Amino acid sequence: MPLEFTPYTAPYVLALVLSVVAVLVAYPNRASAGGRWLFLMAVAIVVWCAAETIDFASTQLVWHIRAAQLSYIGATTAPVLYFLFAVEYSGRWRSVPKGAAAALMAVPAITTALAFTNRFHSLVWTSFTPYRQEPTVILYGHGVAYWVITIYSLVLGATAIALIADTAVRNSGIFRTRSMIIMAAAIAPWLMQLLYSLSPRSVIGLDPSLALSVTCVLMVMAIARFRLLELTPIPREVLVEEMLNGLVVLDPAMRVMELNPAAVKLLGLPKAPAAGAPVTELFVAWGDAAPAALSAFESGSPAVIEVPNDRFVAVTKSSVGASLSAGVRELVTLRDVTAQVHAEQALHDANDALLERVAEIEALQAQLVEQATRDSLTGLNNRRFLDDQLPGELARAARGGYPLSVVMFDVDDFKQINDGGGHAAGDAVLIEIAVMLSADTRGGDIICRYGGDEFVVVMPNADADSAVKRAAAWQWRLRGTSQVGLAGPLTISVGVAAFPVHGESAAALMVAADLAVYASKLAGRDRVCLAGGEARPRLAGV
Repeated sequence: MPLEFTPYTAPYVLALVLSVVAVLVAYPNRASAGGRWLFLMAVAIVVWCAAETIDFASTQLVWHIRAAQLSYIGATTAPVLYFLFAVEYSGRWRSVPKGAAAALMAVPAITTALAFTNRFHSLVWTSFTPYRQEPTVILYGHGVAYWVITIYSLVLGATAIALIADTAVRNSGIFRTRSMIIMAAAIAPWLMQLLYSLSPRSVIGLDPSLALSVTCVLMVMAIARFRLLELTPIPREVLVEEMLNGLVVLDPAMRVMELNPAAVKLLGLPKAPAAGAPVTELFVAWGDAAPAALSAFESGSPAVIEVPNDRFVAVTKSSVGASLSAGVRELVTLRDVTAQVHAEQALHDANDALLERVAEIEALQAQLVEQATRDSLTGLNNRRFLDDQLPGELARAARGGYPLSVVMFDVDDFKQINDGGGHAAGDAVLIEIAVMLSADTRGGDIICRYGGDEFVVVMPNADADSAVKRAAAWQWRLRGTSQVGLAGPLTISVGVAAFPVHGESAAALMVAADLAVYASKLAGRDRVCLAGGEARPRLAGV
């Protein structure tokens, strides 16, 4: 291949180097939004610039033609790839039909095939003319296929520039700066292509591929300086379309103006109703939930609506667009809160179960306390209860300055009752005493089965004489008791101690009462003995 490097060749060598750099920079970012198309476009530019370098360095016509044929591989695909990059970069890729990229490549593929078979039909080039005896510069006469691919490329380029310009307008900051750079990168080769096609003799030696060196420089700068392929702007309409929450826009007459795909799905509609449809058309799939939904849409009060298929949708409403010429619009947001409602219900059920369990535990605790402080046979308080309560009663008596008496007694010859009638007879006697005491005590008195056949009655606000008289009355009543195992009347030996005369503490008072009981036993039983005094026999008729 005879080559001659001339001043015409140098710019294309530079453009080739710059395009190779662009390929190397774009390659690591080819997985980013638009990155694959930018990388492939850089590869196409490398092919185009390499072919043009050979074209302007060749000294034989055959190599000019072969280089021109090779250049069509890059020259016809680069505009398409830039257009695809612009579509994806601007956030409109989701609206592109499947297979559109392959369809857009059909024209470049056909044109390239025509270029390689041009000698059979001359649809791409009609003539090849050396320029003023310069063997490295050829003026090409263009056929119909050339004009088809040129117009096709110019249209795609102009559309891509418009998409990038729209992206620049809708964004700010770094996104706007990058969009302006990308737009400038496309304008230079687009203008060069237009000028080359309309007036080739005015740009002798300047092929459109040369302008792509500007494109490569700007693209590399945008990638390296402004992170072109790392941060990609997302159009607001794409965000709305991709939202999981449903959005419905209503006019003041409650007509549907817009709704996103999420709203269509949440409403259970097969497709979005036409613009201007009455709001009632939104709820045709909600059945019995339609009235509640319509009320929420009209009132604007937040609501959670149960809809078919055991789902729950939260409805909120707000006014938007007050500054727009179109006037105020109502924006209704629909949010699937099924999981949240079910979670709240599960939490509520768990809380109810917990409260029920706590109530059971409290009942069990109360039962345990009752069992711990209550005598199971007689139902009276037990010794533990007395030990807990007596100190407090004494403290209150001391603060109030009133007397308090303790009456302690046990059953005379209780062992003989058990031996004669068995433990059942003894239990019956104890129960009889408990019933008598419960019926003949005041509301503030504390009645306890102290242990075995011993009983204690604490009488707040009762002096020693009052306590002795009440104890004597109990003696009289019990003597009339008839129980199995009793050989004679039922008698008790009683001891009485009063606060503060016989003791100021619970322990001292209980010891005094116990000693008084012992004194009654020594005196012959069936007695009431006051602590520190003589035993008194049962009073007749009391």
